[in-house]
Amino acid sequence: MKKNMIVGLALAMGILSVGAISASAATSCCGNGNCADKQVVQQFTQETSALSSTVKAKDLELRGLYGYEGFDIRKADELEAEIKDLKGKIKVVADKYGISSCCLS
Repeated sequence: MKKNMIVGLALAMGILSVGAISASAATSCCGNGNCADKQVVQQFTQETSALSSTVKAKDLELRGLYGYEGFDIRKADELEAEIKDLKGKIKVVADKYGISSCCLS
């Protein structure tokens, strides 16, 4: 019994330490200064603010669909396609301004 507890405790500590190390090592590329100039980012944000708010609204609507018992798969597919299309448009604008994809959070 003691042996099983020790093995279980060692496994738990190993998992926790690996998780902590990987979380501390993972940094955003924007945190490293790899994003574009602040003025360019501001222009990008202004140009895509309407698209971003539409993506958020569609995502919220999609999440609402998943909460219903009578789930409408066609409506969910339409919303997912619209979200994908909007994100593609945002990506095009980001490419125009030279903003890397990791900065598009």
